[in-house]
Amino acid sequence: MEKKINLIWDIYNGEIDIEKRYCHNCGKKVEFKDSLKRRQNANGKNIFRFAIYKCPKGHTWNKKIDTFKTVSGLENVQEKFNIEESNYEEIRVIKFKEESISEINIFLNVLQQKIRTDKFLSSKIKDISRSDIVRLIEIGAIKVNGEKIKAKLNLKEKDVVTLIISKFNNN
Repeated sequence: MEKKINLIWDIYNGEIDIEKRYCHNCGKKVEFKDSLKRRQNANGKNIFRFAIYKCPKGHTWNKKIDTFKTVSGLENVQEKFNIEESNYEEIRVIKFKEESISEINIFLNVLQQKIRTDKFLSSKIKDISRSDIVRLIEIGAIKVNGEKIKAKLNLKEKDVVTLIISKFNNN
């Protein structure tokens, strides 16, 4: 029987982004801080992703961080996921191999800044080198959103990184 583990990670870069701009409610230029909350809005054929910033008095400003094209013919289907929040901040592959875990899915719930897949994983997987991570990506042992990728792909919030541990040989 294959064992899989799901991890949910909130990745912050250690800094809260601050932007100085005019607040229409305060009537002056103030510092807006990133609340680390995100929202999406659909408009025509585009979906916009916003970061919600707040001024010292709690007024909000939405900073556009990404735009996606809509896809016709999709249907909303309610799926039930069995995901438990994770306390793992780093991964040691040898430990998961010993526990006979064949696959790890890392759900990037929050990712404050885009980061290359190889750099991100080399900072989180402690017993595999970055060059080995690049090789594992090339052979399809590491995927993002279920697809084979290139090592330089920038990860985004809500991406799912899959590590197929059974394909990690002698690392």
